[in-house]
Amino acid sequence: MHRANIVVTSISHIPLHSIARSRRQSLAVAYGCHQHALQLLLVAPLTPSVSASRRSISYVALPLLPTITSQQHQHLFLQRSSILSIRRLTTEPPNNDTTNQSSMMKRLGSKVFIATATASASLAAYYCATAIFFSSVGTVNSDITTTSNVNYYLEKKRDDNYGIEFVGFDSYPGVHLDDGTGVVTKEATASSAIAVSRALKAAGLDEATGMIAGITVGQGEEDSLHPNHAHRIGLGTTCPVYGCPLLPLDVHYNEDVKAQLTTFRTDASLDDEKKMLLTSAGSDKAATLTLIGYKGGRVDQQINQDRALALSPYSYHNINTSSADEKDNDDSSTLHKVGILIGAFDGHAKFGERVSEYVVKTLPALLGSKLVEYEGMISNGSQEIDQQKRDLDISQILRETFLELDATSPAAPSGGCTASVVLQLGTKIYVANAGDSRSFIAVHIKSPLQSTNGDNDDKQTITKIVFGTREDKPHIPTERDRVEHMGGTVFLPNGFLTTGKGTTRVLYQDPTTGSTSGLAMSRSIGDWDAGEVGVIPDPLIDILDVTEIKRKILGSLNGTCNDKEAVEIDPATGESRSTGQCVTYSEEDVKIFAVSATDGLLDYLPEQNIVNHVAKGLYGSTGNKGESTEEQTASHPLLACEDLIFAAAQGWQEDKGGRYRDDIAIAIADLEV
Repeated sequence: MHRANIVVTSISHIPLHSIARSRRQSLAVAYGCHQHALQLLLVAPLTPSVSASRRSISYVALPLLPTITSQQHQHLFLQRSSILSIRRLTTEPPNNDTTNQSSMMKRLGSKVFIATATASASLAAYYCATAIFFSSVGTVNSDITTTSNVNYYLEKKRDDNYGIEFVGFDSYPGVHLDDGTGVVTKEATASSAIAVSRALKAAGLDEATGMIAGITVGQGEEDSLHPNHAHRIGLGTTCPVYGCPLLPLDVHYNEDVKAQLTTFRTDASLDDEKKMLLTSAGSDKAATLTLIGYKGGRVDQQINQDRALALSPYSYHNINTSSADEKDNDDSSTLHKVGILIGAFDGHAKFGERVSEYVVKTLPALLGSKLVEYEGMISNGSQEIDQQKRDLDISQILRETFLELDATSPAAPSGGCTASVVLQLGTKIYVANAGDSRSFIAVHIKSPLQSTNGDNDDKQTITKIVFGTREDKPHIPTERDRVEHMGGTVFLPNGFLTTGKGTTRVLYQDPTTGSTSGLAMSRSIGDWDAGEVGVIPDPLIDILDVTEIKRKILGSLNGTCNDKEAVEIDPATGESRSTGQCVTYSEEDVKIFAVSATDGLLDYLPEQNIVNHVAKGLYGSTGNKGESTEEQTASHPLLACEDLIFAAAQGWQEDKGGRYRDDIAIAIADLEV
């Protein structure tokens, strides 16, 4: 993630309701909602001044990466014209029709920008909806369902492709109940540190390093993305108790990885000792890879701030907490004890890599310990918990995890990261997102005819996105409202409101430079200085069900056949035969998978192209129809990730001419139950 310093040459219409806030100071807002009118009472002190400064940027040509048209990548079926299409960002919040969602190229370069932040037009709709939600009586209104739980505003959602229903909500309670969740206090840090310490200890990890207790890292190994990983530190099969995390390897600047991936294309087997390094980043069911970016200066001095992980399986039940029920419990009311966890974490600001590294090391243990404690509570409880209550409880666990990671992250003096996480527990899929990295849930449907006639024609497969997270951007009305209520300013590029072009940012003072900086997102882990002005770690959470996804898809596919099939008569024999292609799909024909990626990849690749290629890596054949044996290349999740990374890198190269390229990271996993 590129964090730019903004040179402010003009500021107009700074919000008059900017409010100076101390750390974790509650903001009291009195409001009334009367049909179409909103009365909002605020005390408006003087607006904080904005200091203007300029940091020069020098560009150094980056040695060209291998082009996507090289023989190594000829099998990548991504049209350059569509890959490099610039998709327009609207001023309205993205909905969950991911075919219409877009991610635009977002880099400021060395230009001087005009800050034209304007006061928002009206907050009536937002506050009226919030006032209705926080009533204590549960109601159902159209697609909006409210509950007596004061923390969440549940919204029923529907996929446009198959009518798949799911629920989602913003875990942020609203500005009128805000206790300063974007700002860390000593009390919050202390309580969160205790929770993290207990979780790491329960997972058998050293509290100071996040490594497996008793393991010493050798010289030079501190540069590993995750020193816990067995294959990276030569410790045989030693892994954390929750499983061996797959962690990203660099596809270009790690020569060993590059060589092994090249060999892997003709022999997609990880049994060979010569490809053992790749087993630390991928399997047949999941994979993650990365590519360090270029931000100017010497190539060997670049720092990769992006991190990712894939845990498949995620054996969180092995985390030993004192409150957990130690005996096996097969009761249907308990959680499934083995899950899947993937995520992408885009670091930004001067020390963003420290924050993203910390999150990758700590997240599985912290989240897992909370799941184990919750499972123990369910097992020991006398009352059965219904599915909706359980979903809300798991969502609260995810929110607590994000907030505790934020409170304990090494964010001082300047650093933060996005967090886009997919957690599967049994048939339930929980997606939590804070920032402008994104996650997708997609389906890959294979025709039964392929298994009967051996035809691998891609025309008989369908890959669709059924859900995608939004990018948490400062211009989204509710996000902008919060920032401005907390005394912050949202930077809007000239003409953004009419053209949608450019990148909106939350302006804050960078403590390391003293200059005004702009954060291109409204939610993140860390970024404590931006937290003073409304940048929060609270994730948006969505919940999908594997059973519901397959039920809707099978109902759609199997409901298209007519009772009477067309037949033709052989004139020579008089025999009749069916000419119809009416087939019956089963659950085995519908595959579900997840993708999490940073914006270094998403800025230049359409999301449909991404899931198409991931599906080929997870479920594809060993070759493309019509190719000779020599031309065929292996199909594997690792190779799909590599292809997509190089395609995105090519987009950066063509657009920026080697002057800049963002870090890139991607994690993928099959979500079969």
